[in-house]
Amino acid sequence: MIPILKELADKSRWSTECFDGQLHLSGRVLSPIEAQAAGIASKTLMSKMMTAMTPQTDADEKTKEEKILAKIESLTPEDLLTFGSMQDRIICQVVDKASQDGEAWEKLLLCVNESQQNPLRNVLWVGVLSQDDKNLIFEKAMLSVKEASEKLENFPE
Repeated sequence: MIPILKELADKSRWSTECFDGQLHLSGRVLSPIEAQAAGIASKTLMSKMMTAMTPQTDADEKTKEEKILAKIESLTPEDLLTFGSMQDRIICQVVDKASQDGEAWEKLLLCVNESQQNPLRNVLWVGVLSQDDKNLIFEKAMLSVKEASEKLENFPE
């Protein structure tokens, strides 16, 4: 049983490069309960966003582009603002370490308000992250939750 527990524990952490590789960020996955508390339970918005973010596997490039455009057009400005705020809160909740070289890690706190930012205390405003970096962090946190859930469903009784 110990090997599967180690595998599950390893899946609770992730790291990624941000700011074009200038900074490495590390964090933990978002638990399903935390995801619900953060407002992710809004299935309509989440399914719209995850569908729009999921790459297509169709061979026909024109069809792929048309499908992506149709998905994007179905999103309202309110959907995007709601998702953006939720995404920022989640990123602040899960990111906890930073490194310039990917080896030596220091604690990092991301905050949702620019006025709370304090680089001398390793507090950074989430708004300085590019949307691509935010999407990558969010995907890592959410996909890890999905993977962990699938593993637990197959956990021996």
